[in-house]
Amino acid sequence: MTETLGRSDFSTRFHLALKSLGGFLAKAGFGIFLLVAAFAALVATTFIGLMLAIAAVFLTFARPRRKPAHRAEDGAPATLEAKRTADGWVIEI
Repeated sequence: MTETLGRSDFSTRFHLALKSLGGFLAKAGFGIFLLVAAFAALVATTFIGLMLAIAAVFLTFARPRRKPAHRAEDGAPATLEAKRTADGWVIEI
């Protein structure tokens, strides 16, 4: 013998159909939210990466790569002179 808890009329079936449709829409909406959030994170990280790359290029052009060596009057590399004092060592150029 089969027993049912309620009547299986149109309103009950319609309510169950709306309930299952709502559950499906909630799951689909959450999935779409995850896709949009992942896309936004991708765009944000790409933008930040491009900004860092552009800043690195500008910093490369902003300063010379090598400083010229300090030369004495005769063209030889300069030698630093160090003297011992009461406070420690002093370097003279």
